[in-house]
Amino acid sequence: MRMSVRSLCLLLMVLFLSSAFVGCSSGPTRYLASDVCMIKTGQTSRLEVLELMGEPDSKRMVAESTEQWVYYEEDRSALQATPMVGGAFDPNGYHMVVITLADDIVATCKYSAYNEDEFDWQDDYSWQEIKKK
Repeated sequence: MRMSVRSLCLLLMVLFLSSAFVGCSSGPTRYLASDVCMIKTGQTSRLEVLELMGEPDSKRMVAESTEQWVYYEEDRSALQATPMVGGAFDPNGYHMVVITLADDIVATCKYSAYNEDEFDWQDDYSWQEIKKK
C-alpha cells in the first residue's frame, strides 16, 4: 500500500509539472531593440520595415502621406508566465518603437524602454522632504 501512495504522488507531480510547462509556450518573440538597429532613416522602405519588424501593433495617419507605426512589447516577469495566474501580475517594463513613414520611406525611428525599477532612486531622497512647522 505504501508503494502505491508514493507512486500516485509521483504521478500527480509529473502531471502537474508537465501541464505547467505546456502553458509556458508562446508565439514568436520580437526583439525590438536589435530589430530597430537595421532600420535606416531616409533609406528603409515600408516593405522592408514589414519584413524586418512584422505588422505594427498600431498605425495612425499623421498627414496625407505620413503614417506612424508603433511596435510595443512588454518585458514579462517570470510570474506573468505562470499558467492560470500570470494575468494577475504586471510586466517589469516595456519596449516601444515609433516609426514615421513619409511617402513609404522611414522618416524617423525612435526606440524607448521603461523598467519598473527605473525610478527607485527617488526613494533614496527622503531626507529632502521639508518638515512642516
